[in-house]
Amino acid sequence: MNRAGLAAATTGAVLHEGSQARAAANDGPRPEKIIHLVSDGMSMGTLTCADYLSQIMRKRSLVWPALLDRPDVVNALMNMRSLNSYVTDSAAASTSWGTGSRISNGAIGMLPDGRKLKTLADVFGAEGWTRGLVTTTEITHATPAGFAANVPKRSMANEIAVQYLDRKIEVLLGGGRKYFSSTTRRDRRDLLAGFRLKGYATVNTAAELEKAPINKPWLGLFADGHLPYTVDRENSDELKKDVPTLATLAKAALKKLNRSKNFILQIEGGRVDHGCHTCDAVAAFRDQISFDDAVQVCLDYQKAHPETLIVITTDHGNGNPGLNAAGGGYVMSPVLLKNISEATASFSVMLGKMGKTPSTAQIKEIIKDGTGYEVSTRKAEMFAPFLNKKGDCLYGAMNNPVCQFGQLMGNHWGIGWSGASHTGDYVPLTAVGPGADRFRGFINNTDVFHNYLALTGIDFKNPTMKELVAAPDVDEERVEEYA
Repeated sequence: MNRAGLAAATTGAVLHEGSQARAAANDGPRPEKIIHLVSDGMSMGTLTCADYLSQIMRKRSLVWPALLDRPDVVNALMNMRSLNSYVTDSAAASTSWGTGSRISNGAIGMLPDGRKLKTLADVFGAEGWTRGLVTTTEITHATPAGFAANVPKRSMANEIAVQYLDRKIEVLLGGGRKYFSSTTRRDRRDLLAGFRLKGYATVNTAAELEKAPINKPWLGLFADGHLPYTVDRENSDELKKDVPTLATLAKAALKKLNRSKNFILQIEGGRVDHGCHTCDAVAAFRDQISFDDAVQVCLDYQKAHPETLIVITTDHGNGNPGLNAAGGGYVMSPVLLKNISEATASFSVMLGKMGKTPSTAQIKEIIKDGTGYEVSTRKAEMFAPFLNKKGDCLYGAMNNPVCQFGQLMGNHWGIGWSGASHTGDYVPLTAVGPGADRFRGFINNTDVFHNYLALTGIDFKNPTMKELVAAPDVDEERVEEYA
């Protein structure tokens, strides 16, 4: 592509026309069901390391990379920029898919001038399609909300919860119970009772989900906040009993949605992003493996229901973890990566035990208990000041406990990080099923919305704005809640 073509592609003009042209040339079958899978915050290094880790722990590769060899599978590279930055947040990213318009980071379903955009939930709902949102984060978090809500600030979870009720989203499965309960909502509204009055079955555990009536809409809230990291869930008998995996949630949602001729379902592995925000390789990679199990559930469903289009992607990179070369001839790299399989706790759990002023001995003990790594006294002493915001490092963006914890564990795991925040990478997208060919090549994030509508015969387009240099009053993601 020449320089002029690349510039045009960045703004979306050339790429959108190409996407339309591919669709016009493809008069094949159209999807009756759409499953949109998102591994939130997944850099290519995350996928690579999780694949290797899966081979170590489960003696098999991930489904997603293996899927790329199928002749019926279409692969793309996608520009995920937001309206005001090359680096997007999850709110703007999901909104680009959910409305076909780029918006500024921090908002959901709204342009900077205050105009509300119609979401996929709005447009498909008006056509009689059933809608579902499934996530390992709070159900009101940015990625699920981008398909169904309109708020100026992504932090307005209480308002998002109300919009889900008003818009009658048929399947809602995730965390975030605190935004629905009268005891924890700011306005003291009993939103759970409101959902029940609208005919919803409300469930709180894996056992309740299994018994949920199939003839009612579902609100499943399995944690007050986000669902636990996979590594923490798998090392707690109580969490394993009560909290479903993403694959279990996906299977339950598809069982219910299968009663509808047409449905659109978003499934998010949201805690991959949170693991990367904390430079926590075990949390991120184990949740990526869990996400892959959900991909397999969807592929199994598609095998029985070939009218289903599946799109698998991520909204942005995060931290850009990578397996570094170690040892002569790099032979120690696989050995270090294997150490991740021995970890039994996330950074979140271990940092919670450390507090702000642990002794050197306590730091060493907690890390050994959670990871098996015997940290030297010198390294523990170097790490300790960062727990109390008294550390100092050359790269300011990494001057915090989680980045330094990631750096410390790199000695044991072989994983390096660029930081603890989102990156502006182009991201992979894989599509399989009727209409998949429309996603081929180098596309824009906004093409996803337009493709879904065109493939289902819906004629609609939201207003758009030109890219901004900056946007004031941005509602930033509060990443401290993940550590």
